[in-house]
Amino acid sequence: MARHRVGSLAKLQGGKPLSANIDGTRVAVFMVDGELIATTGKCPHAGGPLFAGELCGATITCSWHGWSFDLKTGECEEDPEMILPFYPVSVEGDEVFVEL
Repeated sequence: MARHRVGSLAKLQGGKPLSANIDGTRVAVFMVDGELIATTGKCPHAGGPLFAGELCGATITCSWHGWSFDLKTGECEEDPEMILPFYPVSVEGDEVFVEL
């Protein structure tokens, strides 16, 4: 595993998720209740841009087909068999890093 910089903490605190393409993997980092959560940036349902979806509390809803995922558990509301992967995330100063 290697650490990769994905953006600044200040941007996350402004309510916007961070998104980065790391070695061909789209990663998204969200701030949920003061906690950083790193997961896939692509919706596992149809490959839509999950990072561009609507965040409400701990639920992210994909803008393509409206599938929703709990960012605390990874569970999909529409298909309980579909689970988001999570990645280790850390902060140094204002820099946010994800391990892949």
